[in-house]
Amino acid sequence: MYLAVAGDVHGHLALLYAILGRWQRESGRSFDLILQVGDLGAFASGSELDRATQRHARTDPEEMGFRDFARPEPPRTLLDPRPPLVFIPGNHEDFDFLARHEARAGASPVYPITPDGKIQALRSGRVWEFRKGARIVRIAGVSGVDGRALKKSVHPRVHLQEEEALRLAARAPGTIDLFISHERPAGITGRFRHDLGGSEALALLLDAVKPPLAFFGHYDRQGEFSLGGTRVFGLAGCGYERKGEGPVKRGGIAIVDWTAPDPVVELLEPEWLRGVRLGEWRRWG
Repeated sequence: MYLAVAGDVHGHLALLYAILGRWQRESGRSFDLILQVGDLGAFASGSELDRATQRHARTDPEEMGFRDFARPEPPRTLLDPRPPLVFIPGNHEDFDFLARHEARAGASPVYPITPDGKIQALRSGRVWEFRKGARIVRIAGVSGVDGRALKKSVHPRVHLQEEEALRLAARAPGTIDLFISHERPAGITGRFRHDLGGSEALALLLDAVKPPLAFFGHYDRQGEFSLGGTRVFGLAGCGYERKGEGPVKRGGIAIVDWTAPDPVVELLEPEWLRGVRLGEWRRWG
């Protein structure tokens, strides 16, 4: 079983699928599932954009790329047929759009947000079992960012809900295999942009349940850390450097090889991705 885990996409879905599709072609291996750690950029046609998304979309129209995949006939990609993409919401999504889809989805831990069902959201504080043959990976996530209690102007779902993290923390150790969040757990040290210390509730969750792997985004920083026996990976964004028209950011996608009992994690950083600039990936075939 091969999983891809992507950092903040901010609408650059076509770019993400192109990179994963070329990796499949070059490696001879295939992805069974894509996970994404928030800020997917789930703004459909007619969505009200937040100020940051409006600003970035003026210089990079690919920020609005989710709209293409929310149509009844999405564009073709190098990854076709695309595996499911399951994400935990971050702080730059259309939360009203997500809530409408969630309300129609019944009790499942995941719910589709595109007509083809290929892009799905993971309900915050829930555990979802992904099955491939005899292999089962139990995946959980918590949405939102911490430390924004004083920002009254944002949507309530921007805020990390500690009760959702604590509900997962009450589970028995070993009942979650892989955890995704937009926010980082407290206790991970280093220099992080717009840093407010991370979430104590997420740190408690990891210490209590001890999933083998955890991934977070938000800070646009790649790195591997250890917390309470869990290997924790920070991911950079899957987009372009904020310098002109690129190149594509490094450290934005991890590959999890779960063909053996113990997962192996590597960054997707092949030589052919170095220096790729805005739109050049469209010529890959």
